[in-house]
Amino acid sequence: MTEAWTYESAAAFWRRTRSNPEPAWADFEAAERRLLDHAPRTAEEAAQVLAVLVDQGADRRSDGRDVEAVSRVRRFLLQLARLEAAAAGSLRDVA
Repeated sequence: MTEAWTYESAAAFWRRTRSNPEPAWADFEAAERRLLDHAPRTAEEAAQVLAVLVDQGADRRSDGRDVEAVSRVRRFLLQLARLEAAAAGSLRDVA
């Protein structure tokens, strides 16, 4: 792919080609790297990053992107949990 990957284009390409990545392996690998480098902004994006990691199976990437991606997803989910707890608390205060 000659253009720079956006999160959206990488995710769409990865989903389309994940069942048979070999014909476009270089692009698939580049899209996967982009997804693993992405810091999730939504639960949907976090789920996409986890899908890439799960698809890897027990293999560990030599470049460490999988470990960093898991750390970012974990931080996002912890922030989401804090926000949900704060929202639940403020709803109790109203009731």
